[in-house]
Order: sequence, then C-alpha cells, then structure tokens
Amino acid sequence: MPAKPAKRRHRPVREAHEVVEDALRLAGDQAVAAGRTRQSAHAEIARRLGVSPSLLYKWREAPAEGSGQPNPLERTVGLMEATGDPRVIEWLCQRAGGRYETEAQETEPDLGRAANALVRDFGLLIADVVGAAEDRKIDPDESRALRARWDRLRTRAESFVRTCEKGGYGQGA
Repeated sequence: MPAKPAKRRHRPVREAHEVVEDALRLAGDQAVAAGRTRQSAHAEIARRLGVSPSLLYKWREAPAEGSGQPNPLERTVGLMEATGDPRVIEWLCQRAGGRYETEAQETEPDLGRAANALVRDFGLLIADVVGAAEDRKIDPDESRALRARWDRLRTRAESFVRTCEKGGYGQGA
C-alpha cells in the first residue's frame, strides 16, 4: 500500500477582526433573511453592547487600520495573557456550550499503544456511566465523577488527535 502524501494539517488561527467581521456579516445575513436591513441588525448589536455602530464597524478592521481600540476578542485574550489565567477563556467556552482545551499533554509515541489506551479509557468511562445509571438516577457526586473522568478522557483524545494532525504517527516518528 503506498504511503499517504504529507498534508498540511494545522490551520492558522484567524485574526480577531476577521472573526468579528464574520459574526457581523452573519447577523446581517440573518436580518436580511428576516426582512430587515443589515444596518438595523448592526445597530441593535451596538445598542446591546453599549457602543456606537461606528465602533462596532471599527472592530472589523485590522488593528493597524482601526480605531486604536482593540476589539473585545483581542481584549479578552489580553486579559488572559495579563493574568496568566485561562479561566477567562474557559468561562467563555462554557457560556457557548463548549469546553476549553489547552495544548494537550504528551502522547504515547507508538500509534498502536496510544489508540489502544484511548479506546480502553473510553470503555472505562462507558462502564462508569452504566454503573452510575444502574439505579436509574445519577446523583450529584456521580455526576461530578463522570464529568472529571470525561474531562480527562477528552484531554487525552485531544492530545491524540493533535498528534495525528501534526503528523506524529507514521511519518518517521
């Protein structure tokens, strides 16, 4: 079987102003689909944020071209970097219904062992879920234990996938 061609696997992080621009474009598209104007949607967003529409539009520009005021995404990253505390980002992720994952831990360098360990740990989590649900209810202590186990497994799975994305398995590693 021929070897898979090497691929670029890591996506660069987008600029904050590009993300803000995309979010405003989406809100504008949704407003138009609902029979309103983009400007009305953007004015409503500005009002809800307590800023002027012009500042909202400035946040869409690259920092060198903008108002000199960092947009909220840049300010949030600045807060995390200044405090050294990732809980700022963790909170945002939880508010959005997700979880924050830092750069993952080191992974087993052997693909077979790493994959087997991940599957084994997932099986143990499933066994814990089944055990907790045997009495047809899950109490707060069981819920916390499941969350802790799930978070550890999620971190290990993320490490595994990131190692795969970096070409860490099967390319001379």
